[in-house]
Amino acid sequence: MSRFLCLLMFLSLLVACSNIERRLENIPIVISPPESQAVDIDLVINNTQAEVQKVLPDAYLVFFSFVGQCGNLPKLQGEVRLDFARVQRSLFGERTLFAEATVRTDNHTLSFSVKDETEHYPNIEPLVLNGKDIPEIASILHAYLDSTHRCTDTVVLTRVRIETPWLARCGPPEKVFLECLEIDPESGKVTELK
Repeated sequence: MSRFLCLLMFLSLLVACSNIERRLENIPIVISPPESQAVDIDLVINNTQAEVQKVLPDAYLVFFSFVGQCGNLPKLQGEVRLDFARVQRSLFGERTLFAEATVRTDNHTLSFSVKDETEHYPNIEPLVLNGKDIPEIASILHAYLDSTHRCTDTVVLTRVRIETPWLARCGPPEKVFLECLEIDPESGKVTELK
């Protein structure tokens, strides 16, 4: 009996301390229904989550971001970044496992990495994309930027928590810049941020 308990403890320790970090690249992914060429963002999210869950079962969405040229906002042509989290409980405490996924809509590929983020305390609150759907928010942002003659560069559209608005960053993402606009998810009202 004591050998069994020692073996059980050893296996539990092995599982709790195992290194789950992985990187998968250029996985083909379906981003539109067969009868359409348009990006179906719900299909992108669902198919990405299905691929991530093959490596990280029960992972759930915690972050959404679209990065692309302003002119491509209405078609959602660019990169969709989705973060998924899973809290793994064991005898030795909780581990926060995180998958950062990027879908390139131009070549229909998915790349993602999975890592242990326990020490960094990331946001693990599930993201529910309530209110207006993402294509409508993207079109509202595009129309606003176009009407203010600022639809000339890269735009980053993000959402992190259910109670927060959509945030838009305008300008090259490789430079340090702050959010320039927020969009109410329910009404679609655009507000300039100073």
